[in-house]
Amino acid sequence: MSFKELENTLSLLQCTLVAQRTIYSPEKVTWAQYDVMEMLRLQGDLTPSDLSQKLGISRQNVSKSLRALKKHLFVSQYQSEMDKRELVTQLTPEGEEFLSHAAIGRTRNAEKVFASLDENEQRQFRILSQKVIDALTRDQ
Repeated sequence: MSFKELENTLSLLQCTLVAQRTIYSPEKVTWAQYDVMEMLRLQGDLTPSDLSQKLGISRQNVSKSLRALKKHLFVSQYQSEMDKRELVTQLTPEGEEFLSHAAIGRTRNAEKVFASLDENEQRQFRILSQKVIDALTRDQ
C-alpha cells in the first residue's frame, strides 16, 4: 500500500465516522461540548487544562464549552485537592443521562462493525486503532 492510499483510507474513515456521528447528533450541545462530555465520560474528572490538552483545543474554547455545559447542568466543577486555585470538571447525572441517549448511534455503529469482523479481526482492529490513536495524539 502506498502512502497516498493510506492517507485516502484514513481520510475516508474520518469522513465516514463524522457522517455517522452527525446522524445521531445531540441537538442540545455543539460538537465541541459533546467532545468535552465524552472525554469526561472516558477519562473521569479532569481540569480544563487536561481537557484542552487531551482534545487538542484551546483553553478558551474549553472554557466556552464548559460555561454552556454548566448552564445545561451537564457538568459541575469542584476545587482541586492538589491546587486549590484550579477547578476540576465532572459529569453530572444529567450529563451522564444525556450521553447515554446520545450513545445510541455509537452503539449501533459498534454493533455493525462487531458483526462484520471475526474475533481475530476484532482484536486486530482494536490494536491497530489504538496504534493510530497513539500516533495521532503523541505530540499534542
